[in-house]
Amino acid sequence: MNARGMYEPDFASSESEINNVCPFFSDRSETEIAKTIFAATKGIRENEFIGFYLSTYAGYVAEDSFREGGSSGGFGTWVLSRFLSENLVDGVIHVKPSSGKGVLFEYGISNSIEDLKKGAKSRYYPVEFSGVLREVRKSQKKYAFVGVPCFVKAARLLCENDDEIADRILFFVGLVCGHLKSKRFADMLAWQKGIKPDELRAIDFRQKFSSGPASNYGIEIRGEKDRKAEILAERASSFYGYNWGYGFFKPRACDFCDDVVSETADVSIGDAWLPEYVDDSKGTNVVVVRNPVIQELVDSGIKSGALRLDSIPPEKIIESQEGGFRHRRDLLAYRLVLAEEQGEWYPRKRVEPKKDGIDERYKKITVLRMQLAEKSHSAFEKALKADDFEVFKTEMKPLLLEYDRLYRKSFASRVLSKAKRVLKKRKIRKIRDRLHFLV
Repeated sequence: MNARGMYEPDFASSESEINNVCPFFSDRSETEIAKTIFAATKGIRENEFIGFYLSTYAGYVAEDSFREGGSSGGFGTWVLSRFLSENLVDGVIHVKPSSGKGVLFEYGISNSIEDLKKGAKSRYYPVEFSGVLREVRKSQKKYAFVGVPCFVKAARLLCENDDEIADRILFFVGLVCGHLKSKRFADMLAWQKGIKPDELRAIDFRQKFSSGPASNYGIEIRGEKDRKAEILAERASSFYGYNWGYGFFKPRACDFCDDVVSETADVSIGDAWLPEYVDDSKGTNVVVVRNPVIQELVDSGIKSGALRLDSIPPEKIIESQEGGFRHRRDLLAYRLVLAEEQGEWYPRKRVEPKKDGIDERYKKITVLRMQLAEKSHSAFEKALKADDFEVFKTEMKPLLLEYDRLYRKSFASRVLSKAKRVLKKRKIRKIRDRLHFLV
């Protein structure tokens, strides 16, 4: 882990050809990888934005405490628990609270449902899985792997180049991702509440409240000052820099990703940020199923009442992650143009470089997001040296003021455009109904 709180690869100890397995260096796109895995599946369909799919849902787990113990609807932990209870796998490779010092979370293996549940919830924290793969190699067991899109893609690529790993990992569970964070994101949240980075001991990024919209969740921080434990829990909205759009402490690689929903995974899971679900404070998942075995588990779960899932069209999955797709598709095209103009190398993407047809305000917002991400790293280093969190805020202020000004204008423009589209649809519907009546 480097000074910015992000992992760097050790090329000298790499066990595989890096170009073949790195999700950004590889010439293999998510579409190409997914096609080799899912294209021959009976009943499979394909969508430009979510990739292959057998079915798409929104809902939650109604049995046990899966929903209460998860970040959202509890589906991820539920399906992984079914893998274990049905003896489809011996263990689950996923992110868990760290047992060592210096980091809060790490990849580990859970062999029981009880252990699995301890690793539930979202972790906005840097992790890597080289250590856990060494453990997988030593065993003869079968596993399910859980990760964000680039992690799942990397693991899939590794399986294509490594028969031993391919034989061990049978299922891939993908998480919808906005972008990754460095270790400094957790440090920032804790420090502004009086717990310095070296005093931070644990953090829950997604604590649910009994009322309010699902998006208005809380953050619980555990620290240690003068050998006394401190615990605080506040709504996420009270934390400086939590706004995901700012992209604080984002790795630069995330700006060159075009996979929002983890298209190479057997099943993808995210938050149902949709008007019809977001008011439920308990949380609701969107789910994309691509694997027939998982489809059988889902069908059985719906039939037994364990799952309360509504079948929804793929367009609803896309709508639930509207901002993510805009950033990873339309605005990625513009970021590629910027990279070309700077003479920079960038990975092969499914999006072509383009600047025509993109709103001028969004072009400026795109540049500001890149600047905010980069500035956050250097500004936090300055704050650490000065031992003063206010230094970080002062450094970030000019960019944030400009970003908020532009974003408010773009948001207002987007709302107005959407309102016009709705009114137009209603007008067309009224005319159609009137014509139908006359006929």
